[in-house]
Amino acid sequence: MQNANVDELQRFLQPLFLDLDGVSRLDDAGRIARIAYELHPERTRSLELLLAFHLLGHWLEKMGNASRTALNTGISEAELRKTAASIRRLDAPLTGEERAVASAILIDAAGPRGLAEKFARARREGRTVADTAREALADTHVPEWMSDDAREMLLRRRAARATFARAILDESLVPRA
Repeated sequence: MQNANVDELQRFLQPLFLDLDGVSRLDDAGRIARIAYELHPERTRSLELLLAFHLLGHWLEKMGNASRTALNTGISEAELRKTAASIRRLDAPLTGEERAVASAILIDAAGPRGLAEKFARARREGRTVADTAREALADTHVPEWMSDDAREMLLRRRAARATFARAILDESLVPRA
C-alpha cells in the first residue's frame, strides 16, 4: 500500500483500537505485524489489509462499517469484504497471508508477555495465578497449517513462557513443616 493510503487508514482505525478501559491495542498490532512480516516478507496488499483490520474481529462485517471505511480511506468495499473473509478464516487459514497473521497472533501470545496478560485477565475471571501458570504449561498444541519457521518461533516463545510459569509455580508452593 502507498504511504498516503496507510497513513489515512491508520488515522481512521486508531480510535477503533482502544479497549473499553481506554488502553490502545496499537502495540499489539505492531508486534503481530513484525512477526507476520518475518514469516511472510512479501508485503502484499492482502497482508497489509489483514494486519490493519484483524484485531477488530468482525467489525468490518457490521452494517455500514465497510462502506464508511471505503468512503474514508479509498479502499474498495470489495477489498474490505475480502479482508473480512480472511479474518473469519484465521482459525483455519487458507492463504499465505492468513497463515502468517494467524501464526503471528499465536506466537505473540505464546511468550512470557502473553502469560503476563493472562495473569491480568485471570484475576478478573476468578482464576488463580497458579491455575493460569498450569494452563500455560499444558498448552502444547501446534496447528498443522503452521510453517516450520512459525512452529520454531512458537516453540521458542513457549519455552521462555514455560520457564516463567514454572518459576511462578515454584514460588506458589507453600513450604511444609
